[in-house]
Amino acid sequence: MQHKTLGWAIAALMTCGLGACLYAAEGTPPPAGEPDDGIMGEYAGTYTPAGQNAGVAAEAKVIGEGGGTFRAVISAEDGKPALKFNMTGKAEGKTVALVGKAGDVEWKGVLEGGKTLTAESKEGKIKLAFTVRRSPTEGQKPPAGAVVLLPFEEGQAPSTDAWAGMDGKPCPWIRLESGAMQVRGGNIQTKKSFGNVKLHVEFRVPYMPAARGQGRGNSGVYLQSRYEVQVLDSFGLEPKDNECGGIYRVGAPKAVASLPPGRWQTYDATFTAPEVADGKITKPAVITVMHNGIKIHENVKIDHVTTAGVGGPIVAPAPLMLQDHGNPVQFRNVWIVEQ
Repeated sequence: MQHKTLGWAIAALMTCGLGACLYAAEGTPPPAGEPDDGIMGEYAGTYTPAGQNAGVAAEAKVIGEGGGTFRAVISAEDGKPALKFNMTGKAEGKTVALVGKAGDVEWKGVLEGGKTLTAESKEGKIKLAFTVRRSPTEGQKPPAGAVVLLPFEEGQAPSTDAWAGMDGKPCPWIRLESGAMQVRGGNIQTKKSFGNVKLHVEFRVPYMPAARGQGRGNSGVYLQSRYEVQVLDSFGLEPKDNECGGIYRVGAPKAVASLPPGRWQTYDATFTAPEVADGKITKPAVITVMHNGIKIHENVKIDHVTTAGVGGPIVAPAPLMLQDHGNPVQFRNVWIVEQ
């Protein structure tokens, strides 16, 4: 029998993928300054089918849906057969009695917020522990020669001198003592224009359990102010071109990478600018994107301006743009390496 904490760690790594992220030990609370309700988030552990002694890696993404209700998306990809189903319930304090169905099989369980999720049916048992996943590039320092667009130092409000409003006036976004800036007052652009780049950006979507769809932590990162990588609270959802990491009406993410709202997330993108003649694209832009260390796009061609991108004649190079979609999304540690 494995040591308890080691067992959880191994199961978590099996679920996430080695090198892609790091889980904390059982019962570890969310890092300070990342507000939530103490219930929503990720839980990882094992699914043990009935009649078997050995379990397989399993996980739950617990999503707050407002009014004290929660939905747990349960999955065990290596189960025989693989499991994927939803359980729902309403909290009493930090305890949620969960019910759900996997096909015709009824499951019942208990979620102890920030600690454990257990469930069972005639098909087997699930035992999970609360975990904290981090991007491997969170806090990554800009390399020599990088253009630092939003410097990050913990506990110090960042300079926004590299940015301006779309009207050319000083950046209206809020500078926070945490080292981030928060959306307010319209889209912003960099004062400098860019062509081929490697981009690092960190963002945090707010926890808005009562909101739905595009109203839940919406923003966007627009290469050359025209080609968007979507920012949204898509935790626990299937990848689509209008969910987090999607390139709207171009491509859905190839993997699920979103962290819970309130966690810092990262995009690391390699962008090849389009070739332009007389205001028209003669060779499309190409982008590869890593979301929280997981590759979600590889050499995707973008042959048109995505929704809400800057219109008019297409020029290259052009500024980077960050979107105000009416939600208090935060950004920090933004830098570019020109290619």
